[in-house]
Amino acid sequence: MALQNGEKAAFTGYKAKSSWTLLGLRLVAFLAAAAATLVMALNKQTKTLVVATIGTTPVDVTLTAKFQHTPAFVFFVIANGLVSIHNLVMILVDLFGSKFNYKGLRFAMIAILDMVLLLAFVINFYQVIHIYIIYINMHVCGLVIGGS
Repeated sequence: MALQNGEKAAFTGYKAKSSWTLLGLRLVAFLAAAAATLVMALNKQTKTLVVATIGTTPVDVTLTAKFQHTPAFVFFVIANGLVSIHNLVMILVDLFGSKFNYKGLRFAMIAILDMVLLLAFVINFYQVIHIYIIYINMHVCGLVIGGS
């Protein structure tokens, strides 16, 4: 009916539904990444082992494991933290970006933020690999104290 009068057909309902779906997926991704970051960063595991028995008295040693003890877990926490921040920024851009959309710069800003996140991942990955190489070299040369 609108096309017969010379007016354009409006499809605003599809875009609004797609926008809310995308926003919901970004929110789920943000919550999942933030939960993984918090669980790994705040988790601590303690184990008590009996290493010897003197007479009838056991000698106990308590060992504590944290994410800082393994470079891979440090990488995991930092990477998930960066993903959480990136998802939060993308949610804010999606909600308030239309107010600051000057001649299509919003899409350029999203691309720039994606590249910054990718660069941060590459730098972080390089640092973890560098730490592993140093640790392996120290272990091979016998410089690790208390290592097995």
